Amino acid sequence: MPRFTHCNITRFSVILLLFFLSGCKIDQQAANRGLQRAVLTNDLKDIRKYLNKGASVNYHEPEKGWTPLLFAAEGGTIEIVRTLLESGADPNELSVESKISPFQRAASGGFLEISDMLIKKGADVDHQDSKLKATPLMLASVNGHADVVALLLKQHALIDVRDHRGESALFLAVSAEHSDVVRILLAVGANKERPDIYGKTCLQKATELNNSEIINLLKEQL
Repeated sequence: MPRFTHCNITRFSVILLLFFLSGCKIDQQAANRGLQRAVLTNDLKDIRKYLNKGASVNYHEPEKGWTPLLFAAEGGTIEIVRTLLESGADPNELSVESKISPFQRAASGGFLEISDMLIKKGADVDHQDSKLKATPLMLASVNGHADVVALLLKQHALIDVRDHRGESALFLAVSAEHSDVVRILLAVGANKERPDIYGKTCLQKATELNNSEIINLLKEQL
């Protein structure tokens, strides 16, 4: 009959513990992958299922390091964003690559209700990613989302921040020919004189585009 010494019992206990922890880790990874798939397919039922199975709500997928909330904010599904936030998703958890925020993706897509939801949860309205140095205001402006621009301005978002090419929210709105956004930004005093890194001003850009409406808007403020 084998003898079980204290040393053997201790070693056996350690092996059992490591086996248990290994199983937990595998289960956690599977739940994380399931949560990511559910968010990408807008499957709210499966999102709740994988969260209940222990998926990390702030999990970073391996390709770009995006979180479930980043994908949800880009997808624009309100209930999914709400569910993730209520489950503890951090609105300021950035992607590993480029340091993108959920609010940047929501603003870029023009998702007003999601943008408001993220603000109420403490999202940074002036965050700049590490690659383009764009703020949510810049992204909303260049894509012509006037309602999101107005929301950001109500939150006192910085108006004249510059991106990696020295372009402000106003310059980007001029470049994309979104006259309604140009009008809003000029009304709150956006600086139209400071040039980009190539020495071009907002008026010069509008003239280059031959956009008479925006040219007139810029000249009216002189």
